[in-house]
Amino acid sequence: MFSHKRRSRLAKFGRLGELIYHQFDKPARFIAMGFTLTILLGGFLLWLPVSQQAGQDVSFIDCLFVATSAGTVTGLSPINIAEAYNLFGQIILMLLIQVGGLGFMTIALVLLSVTGRKIGIRQRIIIQEMFNLDSPGGTIRLVRNIIVTTVVVELIGMVLIALDLFIQYKYTFGKSLYYGLFHAISAFNNAGFALWGDNLIGFQQDTTFILTIAALLMIGGLGFTVIADLSAKRSWKKISLHSKLMVMSLLVINGLGVIAMMIYEWVSNLGSLKEYSFFEALHIVFFQVVTTRTAGFQTIDLTTMVPLSIGLMMVLMYIGAGSASTGSGIKVTTAAVILKNVWTYLRGQRETVLMRRTVRPQAIQKAYAIAVFSLLFIALITTLLALSQPNVPFIGLFFETVSAFGTVGLSLNVTAELNDFGKSLIMFMMLVGRVGSLTILFTFAMQHDRTIRYPKENMLIG
Repeated sequence: MFSHKRRSRLAKFGRLGELIYHQFDKPARFIAMGFTLTILLGGFLLWLPVSQQAGQDVSFIDCLFVATSAGTVTGLSPINIAEAYNLFGQIILMLLIQVGGLGFMTIALVLLSVTGRKIGIRQRIIIQEMFNLDSPGGTIRLVRNIIVTTVVVELIGMVLIALDLFIQYKYTFGKSLYYGLFHAISAFNNAGFALWGDNLIGFQQDTTFILTIAALLMIGGLGFTVIADLSAKRSWKKISLHSKLMVMSLLVINGLGVIAMMIYEWVSNLGSLKEYSFFEALHIVFFQVVTTRTAGFQTIDLTTMVPLSIGLMMVLMYIGAGSASTGSGIKVTTAAVILKNVWTYLRGQRETVLMRRTVRPQAIQKAYAIAVFSLLFIALITTLLALSQPNVPFIGLFFETVSAFGTVGLSLNVTAELNDFGKSLIMFMMLVGRVGSLTILFTFAMQHDRTIRYPKENMLIG
């Protein structure tokens, strides 16, 4: 987003200056390029020997993969990050997760605000595009709320995790604080990175630890606008339609998911949890449903789960979290608008109404566009992976692609088996999931309205 004066300055550099101008002028293009540059820088820093454990020689493609996963708050990794990276490398990883969760433009606006620089309409429009807001109004207040919410929630999460590790697992005080900070940042930003080789399987029945991580995931997945709305109005009648949908989805989707997965894994004789008690199984299933929608933590080996549970998890990953949140997917409100619009059509009604509020036609069109193009991206990447990774099971590749799109980070243990081309495809899919399929398309598309109107004609549909 450059002004006319800055464009004139860039023109002095000839074709290079014009290229820079056109790459960053559109908000969608600016966001996509910003995330890409952040990831490239992070990958380079992780590749440096100063970031890696003694005796480790992590390839650049793996470092770039981990940086992409952290920058898009996904959690997929072809390597064990605790064994591969030292303290400096893990701090780089934390910073990438934080920037990826908040958005690089949010960090930039905070720095501008701290230094007393004026924040113009162009920067506000980028924030509007990044958080999928209706207008650029109130973006600065939203950014302040985002920072305050992030700091407060992550500090509380860090303290609770640190206390649990210090008291129950006898970690040293310093290690408890560091592990608490790392996993609070990873959980709130829905990244799913853990410093244990088995992720969180070792904490499977630790109620304090699991509920703390789950709470951080759900708060981060609700969205910053919802948190601000709830804290400001504190009344169900006064909060916005979006906030109501997000709160209800948290209860309904998670509730139905828990019931379904309990049937598949505990009630069924083929389930992986049939030997567990009811409460032990519920403990595992509740956390797995919560983390599947937004993050990549796991307290069970996914390869032991029945196909129905794998399919359920792919649906949850595709739907994802809320708009303006740290999670991805097509978003809960997108799914709600499409389902309600289909029900409206079946009932022969003209307007799509949610909770006594009429949904605008433009919002309905956008919801269908997001859902359809997201499916097309998933189909394309899965096909390319299947063609280029013949020795990897198709279901594993399909699951990996959906996980990358939802920036969830769960895997059927195929990430490390991918070749460099396969890793590049998953990296692209993680970027698509984080910035949005429409944002990627807008990066290359030239948008303009038709000046000519053509006559209408009925078509045979279905």
